[in-house]
Amino acid sequence: SPEPVQTDLEGHYVGPSSGVSFLLRIQKRLDQFVSFPQGSSIFTFGDAPLPYLDSMQTEAPYFDPTLYMMLSRSDTTRLVQRYFDFAVPVDRFLHQQTIEAWLDELYETKGRMHNREDASTRTAVLFMVFALAQAHMSPRPTSDDADVSVRYFLAAHQLLSREQGAIRLASIQARLLQCLWLLSESRINHCWNLFGTAARLAYAIGLHRKRHADRIDRVEVECRRRTFWSAYALDNYLSMALGRPRTFHDDDIDQELPSCVDDHQIHGDNISPGSTHGQSVMLGPLTRIRMSRILSMILRNVYSIHSTSRNDKHAYATIHTKELVEWRADVAHFLDPVTNMPLIPIFQRQKNVLNLAYWHTMILTHRPFLLRNFAQLQNGSRPRRDDREFEARIEQSVHECLKAAMNITKTVDDMYRGGQLFRAYWFTSYFAFSAAVILYVYTIQKSNEPAESYSGYLAAATRCQDQLSNLAEDGSLVARYCLVLEELRLEALRQ
Repeated sequence: SPEPVQTDLEGHYVGPSSGVSFLLRIQKRLDQFVSFPQGSSIFTFGDAPLPYLDSMQTEAPYFDPTLYMMLSRSDTTRLVQRYFDFAVPVDRFLHQQTIEAWLDELYETKGRMHNREDASTRTAVLFMVFALAQAHMSPRPTSDDADVSVRYFLAAHQLLSREQGAIRLASIQARLLQCLWLLSESRINHCWNLFGTAARLAYAIGLHRKRHADRIDRVEVECRRRTFWSAYALDNYLSMALGRPRTFHDDDIDQELPSCVDDHQIHGDNISPGSTHGQSVMLGPLTRIRMSRILSMILRNVYSIHSTSRNDKHAYATIHTKELVEWRADVAHFLDPVTNMPLIPIFQRQKNVLNLAYWHTMILTHRPFLLRNFAQLQNGSRPRRDDREFEARIEQSVHECLKAAMNITKTVDDMYRGGQLFRAYWFTSYFAFSAAVILYVYTIQKSNEPAESYSGYLAAATRCQDQLSNLAEDGSLVARYCLVLEELRLEALRQ
């Protein structure tokens, strides 16, 4: 039977031969594919369903007070170690020795903790450490493992609902951990709403402002800095992924960056010197913070809601590209090592995260120039050639965009072949999706040219899509990414 008449957002007819008709097909397939449970909260609408989790929006989940007694000390010790050794390569805002001391206290007091005022908050942090570590124990966790991770999250949620008194640093840390866990579970809308609470709590206790280090102990100084800048980076990524305004604004911030020292070097009254050999695990987080500050300017300048001339847009792209290239040169010894010796897991994770983030930020900088003539697919017209110099600059931006996308697909391929691609890696899936979209769109644009001009890009996008589909679970963001990519792939082949 013939397809029903399609119209664009303005109500204009779009025939099946139109170069943009596949965008409407994608929207239709998403509407058919994504079903939302009745009674879903406005704060989580559109998120992947999770057992027990959605009911807690209307009623408090049952929390078994004997859960503390059922937790094996060896299991929780293993989870804490996994958290610091693998689960959080760049969001390292917890102090390992402090968390280990809290874990000891949890068992010594049978869950009561010594200080009753902040007992719920500290215990919630521990349960979120367990939840995140559990989600990162294997590339494809079993349903039982996933269920345990959810239960840890629910325990933390109920503990935080019982918080009383002043806002504490741990109150914000626990909620940031919840945000990271929600992202790993395809709950980006839930994450975004919870992040709003965490960010306002951070403002309330002045995490965005620097404080004199002699007034509080060094552990708290460093944790305040680490926590704020992790929140700042997450704010940028949520803004980028959802296309919504950021919560933190650079003009309001004078917080200092964390010190490049490992946790065991930080003591209450001093920071001990580290070894001259080896690399600090905090180099990765600090490097990510510096890139995130560049990203914040890209979001403000390149993606401003205010009208910008094409020359200004290209000037911004040139400035930010230079900043990114200089950023990478500063850490080239880590991101592009001359030796192929295997890295320890946490450094390998940091290397992958930073490389992917770098290439995706490069895509973000140059993507508008690749998409500049996408609307012309509808009528088959070509861009004007009255400004050859500007067109040459545009082509250079397109080249940078394609190079970045190809580097992302190569990194994802290496991770996939090495068994390093975990379902919990929300950022990797998003970056891979963005890269594959770029490659498919370019293929569609170049469909009238010789196949050798786009065949390599098409092959890389198809491979990346296949690898993502192997990670996809029903209802997850990755499954939706794959649905969009499949329509793009079919359109590329049709063209």
